[in-house]
Amino acid sequence: MLVLSNQDELQVLKKELRCCFPESLKVYGAVLNICQGNAFNQEVLVDSWPNFQVVIARPQRKKIPSEANYFVQSYVVFYRLLGAYEELVKDTDVLDWKQEFLLQGLQVGVHQMSQSLAAARGFSAKLLTKTQVFLLQNLLPLPAAVAKSGSELKLSSLKTAHAALLNETWSVGGTQKSLKYLIQLIQCFPSSCLLDAGGCPISWVLLDQFGCLTHAYTMPAHRGKGYIQVVIAALAKELHSMGYPVYGDVLENNTPMQRALKCMGAHFTNTFLFYDLYAPQTL
Repeated sequence: MLVLSNQDELQVLKKELRCCFPESLKVYGAVLNICQGNAFNQEVLVDSWPNFQVVIARPQRKKIPSEANYFVQSYVVFYRLLGAYEELVKDTDVLDWKQEFLLQGLQVGVHQMSQSLAAARGFSAKLLTKTQVFLLQNLLPLPAAVAKSGSELKLSSLKTAHAALLNETWSVGGTQKSLKYLIQLIQCFPSSCLLDAGGCPISWVLLDQFGCLTHAYTMPAHRGKGYIQVVIAALAKELHSMGYPVYGDVLENNTPMQRALKCMGAHFTNTFLFYDLYAPQTL
């Protein structure tokens, strides 16, 4: 395996990955973040270069914290040849089998093959969620009633002081590990929120370390007013100006979010994102 750190190589990789959307979106987002300062301390590996068959983005090994946190210890994979991915995982330490980690893949083969490989390593595998991927390429104009968010509201970005509220409302949050992760996302990447008159967020969306929209949420008392569309549109415009593809994922049964996204012009792909948690089996 090879770690690509040369900017010229990363630019070539970006061009190749862009031709493989939507399956390569997560890895592409990681490469973009690495090229723009690498605030999340990631690295990207290939099985060979320049004719690669597998790309994996992961945390830099030298930057791994002593405390295990699978939100940070998260890998994304894209392959052109599934057998090449199998060989890479079998023959190298590209995945860290010393502690629990999260593996994300936009190809069914990553999910199925990784579970088989994990069993051989004595690791348990748990599918946390399976979500459908959408792209926001051309934003439709928001309805006037939505675009005018209200004179008492202020469009802003999230602050670390807001992280506790985000952690309480996140479906996979509620722990110190998730809180630390959310703080890191807020510090490293763009975000968007609507603040009420008291300066408290009522609707928001973040960006994860793979350039993916995450934790799009509106407080229950403020739902049905289109606020989530306002904050997503604001962040999408910023990301477009930075050259990022605007994409995210949503649960298949989350029809209100799907409806809001479709009103914004989102294209729902036939691609699903698998979030698999791997952990050493206890004896």
